[in-house]
Amino acid sequence: MSIKVDSFYDAYFSVSKAPDEEWKRIILRLWYKYGIQSTGSKSADKQKLHELELKEMEYQTTVTSKFLTITRGEQEKILKKKKDKRIETNPELYPNTTKGAKILGEQIYLAIQMKQRNNKLNIKKKQKQ
Repeated sequence: MSIKVDSFYDAYFSVSKAPDEEWKRIILRLWYKYGIQSTGSKSADKQKLHELELKEMEYQTTVTSKFLTITRGEQEKILKKKKDKRIETNPELYPNTTKGAKILGEQIYLAIQMKQRNNKLNIKKKQKQ
C-alpha cells in the first residue's frame, strides 16, 4: 500500500521564509552596525546579534535602550555583576563598603558573646538558689 502526497499541499502548508519586522531590524542592525550579512535564519541572526550586543554591553555603565536583543532586566543584572566584581577585586577602592561589612561582623560577634555571657550568669544564679 502506498500513499501519494501531492507537492501542492507541501508548498501550501510550508512556512513563509520572508522576514518579518523584527527580523528586518535584526538584519539591518547586523549589517549597518557590525558589517555582518544575514545567515538566512532568524534564530541564528538573533543569536549572533545577541552575542555582539552582550560584548558591547560590557563597556556600558548605564541601562540603555539601544539594544534589540538585550532586555532592560538583563542589562541591570549585567551592570550589577560588574559592580559586585569591582568591589570584590578592589576593596581598597571601596573602603566604606568593606568597613561597613567588617563593623557589622564585629557587632554580631560581640552580641553573640554578650548573650553567651548572660546565659552563663543566669545559669550560675539559678544554681546558687
